Amino acid sequence: MDFYKLARIGAKAHWEKQNNPLKEYIKNTSLKFLMEKARIVGFIMGDGYISKLGKPTSLQHHDICFYPDDKNMLDIFLSDFEKVYLKKPFKKELKNHFLARVSCKPACDDLRTFGDYDSLNWELPKKFSSKEQKREWIRALFDCESYVGKNTINFQSVSKKGIESMKDTLQEFGISCNLYQYDRKHKGWNLNHILVISKKENLLKYEDLIGFNHTKKKQKLHEICQRARMVIGTVSKTVPSRASRFNS
Repeated sequence: MDFYKLARIGAKAHWEKQNNPLKEYIKNTSLKFLMEKARIVGFIMGDGYISKLGKPTSLQHHDICFYPDDKNMLDIFLSDFEKVYLKKPFKKELKNHFLARVSCKPACDDLRTFGDYDSLNWELPKKFSSKEQKREWIRALFDCESYVGKNTINFQSVSKKGIESMKDTLQEFGISCNLYQYDRKHKGWNLNHILVISKKENLLKYEDLIGFNHTKKKQKLHEICQRARMVIGTVSKTVPSRASRFNS
C-alpha cells in the first residue's frame, strides 16, 4: 500500500471521528430546528449554494456559501447555522454584500434532504409542513430575490415549479398574486417567471403575516403599507356604510 493511500485512509478515519458526533446531533435534532432550517434553506436557495469538490476516491470538500446584501440577514444566517449545525461560518464584508462560508459534510448532507438549490429546480421543501415554517422559508427567499417597487412586490425566477409553489404557499396565507413570464433577449437564456403581489389588501397581508428580514425592503414595504392604510382610512370615513345608507 503506497504512502498516499495510507494518508487518505488515515485522514478519512480522522474525519469520521470528528464528524460522527455532529451527524448524531443532527439526526437527534432533526425535528427541533425546522424553523431555523426553513430560513437557512430559503437563504441558500435565494443567494447561496452548496457544493461538493473533489473526486469520490479522495477527500472531498463540502462547502456552503451565502451572499446576503443585508447585515441583518447575515446575522440571522450565522446564528441559525451555529445553532442547528454547531459550526460557526466564516464571514467577510465585501464591496456590495457579505460572504458567509462553511465547510461541513454533515450539514451539506442534511440540507440536501430538503430539495434542490439550483436556480431551475428549487421549490417549497415538503418537509416544511406548518404555516410557521413556510412563512420563514418565504420570508428568507423574498429577502434575497424580491424587489419592492412603488406599489408592488416582485419576485423573479427561472424555476417554474418554484414560482408556482411560492404562489400556492402565499395563497395559504390569503395573499393573492399574479404570475407573468417573458422570453429574455438572449436565445440561450431560460424563460423568466415573475410573481407580482399588488393591491393594498395583499401588500398589507404580506407585511402583517410574512414580512422581511432585509432591512431596506422591510422599511420600504412599511412605507407603502402606511400610505395604503391612510387611503383605506380616508375612504372608510368618506363613504357611508351600507347600514347608514339604508337607514338614511
